[in-house]
Amino acid sequence: MHLLKLFWRTPISEEVTTKPSYIFNPLNQASKWKNAVGQYYTRHLFFETTPTADKSTVVYTLKDNDHRGFPSLYCLYMEENDPTEWRVAQKYLDGWSHWEALTDCSWFRPYFYRWRKEMEIRLRSENIARLMDTAAGEGREASSAARYLIEKGWDQKEPYGKKGRPSKDQVREQAILIARDKERLSNDFARISRTN
Repeated sequence: MHLLKLFWRTPISEEVTTKPSYIFNPLNQASKWKNAVGQYYTRHLFFETTPTADKSTVVYTLKDNDHRGFPSLYCLYMEENDPTEWRVAQKYLDGWSHWEALTDCSWFRPYFYRWRKEMEIRLRSENIARLMDTAAGEGREASSAARYLIEKGWDQKEPYGKKGRPSKDQVREQAILIARDKERLSNDFARISRTN
């Protein structure tokens, strides 16, 4: 009972400041990253995919270069040079949960998979260049680096060096590639049919 009296005597301003930040507050929920009901913006973040003519929520473009004053998320992603993607989520979005919400969107996956693949290839290329510099020297490290380069150790025939059933991400990537090829072929067929 004594604690209850203390609680009721606490001024309202102190109660508001001591509440955890994760409690839903309808008066202050809308922000740069969330709508009025507290959901993360996904489509509305990008110039190309915002469903309305109102571009007030647009923060980035999906193009490979900046477009109409909006920075390219692709360029920012590549500049971070972070294969874990954590720094991108922290620096350019509202954190890791926002990044996960964005990467779970089916319309965003083709962009994201291309960026991830390009990042992986770039990092591999930079590391091979370092190995070439090491192999030019002398000693044990030089011979190990030279052996790796001769055997083309970076050339993975099987993704991630494992056999067996593909992961869900690998299946999804292949499905996207097949769908893209099918769409391209149907567009080509329609174009050829129109000319005849």
